[in-house]
Amino acid sequence: MARDEETLESPAEGQISISRDVIATIAGLAAGDVDGVAPPRGGAMPRGDAVRRLVDVELSEGRVRLTLRVGVLYGHRVQEVSQRLQTLVKEEVERMTALPVDEVNVEVVRVVFPEDGRRKGRPA
Repeated sequence: MARDEETLESPAEGQISISRDVIATIAGLAAGDVDGVAPPRGGAMPRGDAVRRLVDVELSEGRVRLTLRVGVLYGHRVQEVSQRLQTLVKEEVERMTALPVDEVNVEVVRVVFPEDGRRKGRPA
């Protein structure tokens, strides 16, 4: 059963709860560090709360499953970018939360062209 937060036991000091939003933010920010990954609508990778919209988090029995929806910049190999994305996101979520990540599913929903990767009003 999916929950909104995961609780880590720390018997000597009390409980630690980590929300799905925190996990989604970590995963989304890590995704922005992978060369060739872009948000599905182009432009710069969102930061902060906005990045969570790209990530679905499932928590069950202390384990994490993630699904990321991203674009891939034209010219990059989709499979290679996706595999780097899976590896980095898994490592970062596990490192920062101490929760095991069972799956990082990547849905590539768009090829982003260079002109889509720039914000309007900014020079090339």
